[in-house]
Amino acid sequence: MVAPLHGRMPVILPPEAWDTWLDPGLRDPAGLQELLRPHPESGMETFPVSRLVNSPGNDWPECAEPVA
Repeated sequence: MVAPLHGRMPVILPPEAWDTWLDPGLRDPAGLQELLRPHPESGMETFPVSRLVNSPGNDWPECAEPVA
């Protein structure tokens, strides 16, 4: 779903994986590999957004609002 738009895809973790991902006591990065899997397309949506997203200085809700 994202490949036609961008060459990189961020990891999207389900809420039940958050504690494991953020555990500061975890010393074996290989233990996190199982969390790095594609997010189901059924849980995502694509839509056009404003060019505001082109600047990292713009961190406003309007950046994620659909545009015509």
